[in-house]
Amino acid sequence: MHPEVEAFYNGTSFGCHRLLGARPAGRGWRFTVWAPHARRVQVLGDWNGWDLYTAAELAACEDGLWRGTVPAAAEGQLYKYNLLGPDGVWRMRPDLFARDGEALPGTASRLTLPPAPPPRRGALGRPVRLYELYAAGWRRHWDGRYYTGEELGRALAPYLLENGYTDVELMPLAEYPYDGSWGYQGCGYFCPSARIGGPRGMAALVGALHRAGIGVWMDFVPVHFAPDAGRIAEWDGAPMLEAGPSDWGSLRFDLASGPVRSFLQSAAAFWLEEMGCDGLRVDAVGHALQGPGGRAAAGFFAGLTDGLHRRCPGVLLAAEDTAGLAGVTQPAAAGGLGFDAVWDTGWTRDALACLSAPPGSGAGRDAFARLCGGRWRSDAILPLSHDDTAGPSLWQRLAGSGDAQRAARLLYLLQYTRPGRPLNFMGNEFGCPAPFTPFREPDWAAAAAPPHRDLAAFCRALNALHAAHPALRDPGSGFVPLRQDPDARLLAYERQAGADRLVVACNLGGADARLPVAAGGAGRGRLVFAAGPVPEGDLPVTDGRLAIRLPPFCGAVYQLT
Repeated sequence: MHPEVEAFYNGTSFGCHRLLGARPAGRGWRFTVWAPHARRVQVLGDWNGWDLYTAAELAACEDGLWRGTVPAAAEGQLYKYNLLGPDGVWRMRPDLFARDGEALPGTASRLTLPPAPPPRRGALGRPVRLYELYAAGWRRHWDGRYYTGEELGRALAPYLLENGYTDVELMPLAEYPYDGSWGYQGCGYFCPSARIGGPRGMAALVGALHRAGIGVWMDFVPVHFAPDAGRIAEWDGAPMLEAGPSDWGSLRFDLASGPVRSFLQSAAAFWLEEMGCDGLRVDAVGHALQGPGGRAAAGFFAGLTDGLHRRCPGVLLAAEDTAGLAGVTQPAAAGGLGFDAVWDTGWTRDALACLSAPPGSGAGRDAFARLCGGRWRSDAILPLSHDDTAGPSLWQRLAGSGDAQRAARLLYLLQYTRPGRPLNFMGNEFGCPAPFTPFREPDWAAAAAPPHRDLAAFCRALNALHAAHPALRDPGSGFVPLRQDPDARLLAYERQAGADRLVVACNLGGADARLPVAAGGAGRGRLVFAAGPVPEGDLPVTDGRLAIRLPPFCGAVYQLT
């Protein structure tokens, strides 16, 4: 058996997409198919007018795969496989390993030569300020058409530079049948969505962002997939990739299966190696670890991160929904899962609960205590993501505080000044009043109104502050708690990297407050950033302490000199 075929069955392959699927073969194209339950496999398409009676028969080979060459097949043509299942029923299916496909609502695969991969920038070891977006909805044409990858790149790159973001995280762009799934119920794991122009549109988008110095992360979904008939569920007439239904109405991948592991590992490698992405957010890791098959999931994730780090040095792999679990960022060789970062939804939940509650409320006090008592970890992604804006928008949620703009400023100040990497979802940067929906773009008209325009300017200034101070941006910078008072909802801490020392002070309560905080070795505290009407500027250090006075719902950053 060929070594790559053996690796595919053993669950150790990261390149089975180069073995399986359709490839040019001199005159025509060669098709290689994994269909373990099929009795017969045929291929047909544009070259034979989709005539079932002249479909090309593939041969069952000794290694368990099906192969055949079609001399008449040519680049750009659509095709499908026709499989006779174990139940005696013929089924038409798209190619699991196709790189391109028909625009929706079509389901056929397309014969495509992959574009030259954009070079990766990598994300490990450099400052990161993430902007998350739904690529099919950040901007739309006036008639509702999607922006292609090329059009999106032309508009997005200057916007990110102007607003101070270093990286963009794209919600899943592996082909998916329904916009309402946001891309999280995929069906084409090697197939960039036709919504943005397929693989060439994806390459154009990544290339434009990289030329602007912007890193690109892809949201990768290895836990569940679309249940839609005629896609990849029961692909050869019996369960092949799936292990049963998920909690979301989709189907769970069988992460104990060697071929399924190879399929997913190779898909992850595809987005990094062939599409040039700099990092992956791996979706629903915590859900898989704590659900059915958790042990198999842990083994899969450890193998995934180890293999990707070996193949793609410098990429950053972030695990979603795992902040409370141990060992996620420990090396796989030491018994961990090998991720570089965790998606800290606990921080998001507590911060939003604290800042959306009216001043003086018990719920706000309890959330503040949890916010202060949680782990402050430098390997965290601090998200204000699509999940936090899809019901009520962030702006609507913060309105419960009595002043949404002040609450938003404090929320972002906390996010950018605590250890970790900040992430903001599209529209949050100007306080989009409408919740996220994949069926229309954010309310860009609202961004011109004074409160939203002012919040956008605040976010730009906050990104500039983060870029200017190693104490905030460097992954290894220090953190020292200085003041945590749940009753008055007062919080202060120091961030330090070399000679750069910053004190961050926040009043999340309902009354004026004075915060005396330690500032040993400094002579003054220079006010470098304010969230709200901070009444005083630079402050002297007296008896080793900085006496900071803040009105309700205000925050300040002082540089110690």
